[in-house]
Amino acid sequence: MKDVDGLVIGSPRDLGFFREGFDAQDGVAFVRTPGGPRSGSGAGSGENVPALEDLWDAMDGDRPRLALFLSPYPGMSADAARLMDMGIDVRTAGPLPAGAQDRRPPIMEMHRSDPGFKALLAASRHGDFGDPVYLRMVSSPEGGKRRKWWCVFQLCRKAAALLDAPLRRVYVAAAGQAPRMHVSITLKTKRNSTGHLLVAPAGSGMQDDLFFLGTGGTLTDDPLLNRPGVYGRSDYRMVSMPARRRLADLWDEDATVSLTADELGFYNDLLRVMGESSGTGGGVCLEYPAA
Repeated sequence: MKDVDGLVIGSPRDLGFFREGFDAQDGVAFVRTPGGPRSGSGAGSGENVPALEDLWDAMDGDRPRLALFLSPYPGMSADAARLMDMGIDVRTAGPLPAGAQDRRPPIMEMHRSDPGFKALLAASRHGDFGDPVYLRMVSSPEGGKRRKWWCVFQLCRKAAALLDAPLRRVYVAAAGQAPRMHVSITLKTKRNSTGHLLVAPAGSGMQDDLFFLGTGGTLTDDPLLNRPGVYGRSDYRMVSMPARRRLADLWDEDATVSLTADELGFYNDLLRVMGESSGTGGGVCLEYPAA
């Protein structure tokens, strides 16, 4: 672990969303989740990515200062606790499930460290766009129910930021079993704006496809132009997008949050009703806790 300051643990597909490749750059290294596949879809996947279980002996000597879990997996809570016992600052990209150990590391809201999201947010605050009315996002993470749960968590947090209002009510409907499970979230905010979040089955190729309607215009990702743009009253304006994020971008302190007990209870309820809905075919409505 020499000369590595930060350790990012995730799936090969997670790595595909970054440009750095496998080797430590800017003091950050990527490792696979234990038991995960050695390769996956997306640029940057490959067989030479080590898994976390291969590094425990190395961490007895030179240790990273930070560790971030991008994907949940069985035994992750114990691995996170072990890293914290080593004095490593641990963060996760989603909440630990109910029944996990009391030591809960801070959570990284991934969109808040993403330069691309910051550009989208700035465009949605432009006068041509107006006030937020409706948001649709689609994503298709690989993995099981808990991986999809983390995706739902990140989409809910991202939706609240774009709609510029706390969530008020969330309707959950799920179907199928992992990895073919898909989850549909219909939400309303305290400003009465609405959103539809779809976590599609793995392999659909959708990753944060976005359609955002305001009182003055529409913000959308255009697959033909390969970049988002704003349709205003009179013209179309492309959004200037910064370079794709690097692994080192994930250490943005401003992106770290700690959930209240009520918020944590809400997201654990959301995980529970995802399973109930997929089993019964019915939907479940949850009230988001008041601030």
